[in-house]
Amino acid sequence: MSNKNKKNNKNDDDKKKKSYLDVTRKKRRKSIKTVILPIIAVIAIIAVISISLYSPNLPPAGFGALGSAHQHAAFLVKVNGENIDFRQPQYQVVSDYIHVENGDGTTLHRHATNVTFADFLKSVKMDLDEENNCLVFTNNGTQYCNNNDNQLRTFINGNSTESISDYVINDNDRLLVIYGNETEEQLAKAFDELNKIKIQFT
Repeated sequence: MSNKNKKNNKNDDDKKKKSYLDVTRKKRRKSIKTVILPIIAVIAIIAVISISLYSPNLPPAGFGALGSAHQHAAFLVKVNGENIDFRQPQYQVVSDYIHVENGDGTTLHRHATNVTFADFLKSVKMDLDEENNCLVFTNNGTQYCNNNDNQLRTFINGNSTESISDYVINDNDRLLVIYGNETEEQLAKAFDELNKIKIQFT
C-alpha cells in the first residue's frame, strides 16, 4: 500500500473518531437538556413548595419554638383615661407566640422563649417608639407622643421603666402603658385596676 493510501486511510479513521466523538458530545448535551435540567427544575419547584408549606411553622427569628414557654401576665394600655379593649376580635390570638385569648383582654399568654411585649404590640398593629416617647397605632399611623400636656409612661410591676418593649413577661407580672395627663391619684387608680386583674392561667 502506498504512503498516500495509508495517509488517506488514517484521515478516514480520524474523521470517524472525530465524528463519533461529536455525536456522543451532542448526545450528552441533548441528554443534559432533556433529562438533567428538568430534574433540577422539579427539585427547585419541590423546594419552593416545601418552604411555602412549612415556613409558617418555623418560629420568627430570635423566638424559641412554639411551646417552649407558657407564661401569663396582666396588662393594661390606657390612652387619655380609656382602656384599649383587647377583648375585641381583632386583638384575639393574632400571634401564636404571644397573645390574648378566649375573649379576655387583660391577660397576656406567652408560648415561646424570647418573645417580648413589643412582639405582642406589633402583632396587634401597635408599637412603642421609646426614642420619641410615642404609642403608635401602625394600622392607621395615629401617634400619642409626649407633649406639654400629655405623657407616655410605662411600668413593670409598679416600677417605672423607660424600656418596656424588650421585656419578656413572666408569670404574675403586671404591665401598664399609660398615656395622658393623669394626676398621681389617677395613676394610683390605674395601678389599683391593674392589680385587681385576675390573671387567666390557662
